[in-house]
Amino acid sequence: MNRYLLAGAAAAALAFGAGAANAQAKFEVKVGGDAYFEAGYVDQDLDSGLRSTEFRNRMRINIIPSAKADNGLEYGARMRIRANSGANNARTTDADRAYIFAQGTFGQVRMGVTNSFNDETYVSAPTDYLPLALVDQVQNYFGPNTNIGGNGPAATVTGNSIIWPSLNPDGNSTKIVYFSPRFAGLQLGASYTPRNDSSGTDVNRTKPVGTFAGGGNGTYTDMVEVGANYNNTFGGVTVKGSAGYYWGQAVDNVAGSNYKDLNAWQVGASVGYAGFSVGGSYTDFGKSGLNDRTGLFTESTRNWVVGAQYTTGPIVVGANYKNGKDAGSVALSGDRELQVYEIGIGYTVAPGLTLQAQYDYFDLDAETSALSDKGNVVLVRTVLAF
Repeated sequence: MNRYLLAGAAAAALAFGAGAANAQAKFEVKVGGDAYFEAGYVDQDLDSGLRSTEFRNRMRINIIPSAKADNGLEYGARMRIRANSGANNARTTDADRAYIFAQGTFGQVRMGVTNSFNDETYVSAPTDYLPLALVDQVQNYFGPNTNIGGNGPAATVTGNSIIWPSLNPDGNSTKIVYFSPRFAGLQLGASYTPRNDSSGTDVNRTKPVGTFAGGGNGTYTDMVEVGANYNNTFGGVTVKGSAGYYWGQAVDNVAGSNYKDLNAWQVGASVGYAGFSVGGSYTDFGKSGLNDRTGLFTESTRNWVVGAQYTTGPIVVGANYKNGKDAGSVALSGDRELQVYEIGIGYTVAPGLTLQAQYDYFDLDAETSALSDKGNVVLVRTVLAF
């Protein structure tokens, strides 16, 4: 029922805002994007078979056609084309965002492959010294021996990140998202995702089914999100906050198994004044997606982040601390804790061109030594945004 209410409300808002729109409006097409090149050095305990250095880069292009009708309705679409590594270094290209939008006095409606409301608006520790809001990318350098890889420590259990500070269990799948107008700094929003492993032209009406022995599953259906964020300034002091709740159905249970439905929430806040900014957040997935049955070990997935930064002219310096826990492995008892201590600096050379450097110390601790590791990561990069 919730999904029909949300879809209906989004359609009603769009219809109300559209009125008698002028069908002859001309479209304006904007092209922009971003790119970075990064060099990394890693020194870690579990380094058997691993090199110490590596390069990586990424480029994304945004194509946004839009128009404005006589009645004030703005409408259009956005596609973000991304250069990827692909399997076996195939250097593939995909579109990780592709949606239609309409906005006016009613707010904004998005329909297609896009962020969830919370993932678009969440508030956490300030990280302008990091590339393009990629707050957890240091994980990519930990190495395969830690069972972490590029998708985060919790990926081996349910796919819910152990240190990413927002709610995004839908994986940017096809959805409907609503953003309300901002009233006195407050904005509300909601989203509905039929299935988090289906996007684009894919049609997947089958019900996901788990297995008796399965230790976890990150597939959810009929996912609904509600959230709010606040952004206002008082006498030069900027105050921001966010809160969100996401729920959905897990895989169909089979005899003897008990896959937990999605129940996740996030809160965050930050305060800024005269170039200084401090903030933090807490994100909790509970036992979402875990198979809570005899013989398996399940622990809640949660993380919290605190940090501060200072900006003066073209220079920004900052630091943060990230702490996350998850089950680590459902075959082994006890939880797994990841701590990351980070400092960084950014320098704007020219509009749209930034140089950055960061140092991270990570400590992955588990009751089973096979899941434990610690080390140092140094990253330097060039970021281009246009």
